[in-house]
Amino acid sequence: MARTASRTEGLLSIADISRHFSLPESTTRYYCKRFAAFIPSVGEGRRRRYRPETLEVIAAILEQMQTSRTAAAVENTLLARFPRNALAVPEPEPCPVRQVENLVAELLPTAALQLLERQTQALESIAQLMHAVIERLPQTGAAASETARENQQLRSDVENLRVLLHASEKTQQADLDQLRAWMTRVIQRRDKTAPAD
Repeated sequence: MARTASRTEGLLSIADISRHFSLPESTTRYYCKRFAAFIPSVGEGRRRRYRPETLEVIAAILEQMQTSRTAAAVENTLLARFPRNALAVPEPEPCPVRQVENLVAELLPTAALQLLERQTQALESIAQLMHAVIERLPQTGAAASETARENQQLRSDVENLRVLLHASEKTQQADLDQLRAWMTRVIQRRDKTAPAD
């Protein structure tokens, strides 16, 4: 059913071209890939179809292969007889370095976001303790003993804040060290997979 649709639209499949010239499909596929610059086509991959002018190009390829038997000679003949098809130039393969950069671009924001979330949680804890300290500040006119007791409590709270701040700094440093180590591994992998110039 698909073959009928292709023919009514004027486009040919590899099978159609093979039947026309009584060639194996593998040979037709090779010619279509090897001399793609001269063969007008539409679509990509398995959906690729060829315009009727392809039959003339394949006929010229077959004729030249019988006389010269080299792809370079066939290409020279095709250059003289047919225009190059600009759309047939294959897209370059993605570079492994770009793939690593894309991976870093995807993963780095996640790692940084996790680090920021940890820092935010630590700062929120510190802010809650500071709020508690502010609530305990002595009111004007309070007794000296009450003030002394509250001062002692404030000193204790400040010391707790110092401990929490120190722990938060250690956690932040550990997170930064982990992120630095991860980035070093990514860069080393990228350097190993980068093609030699």
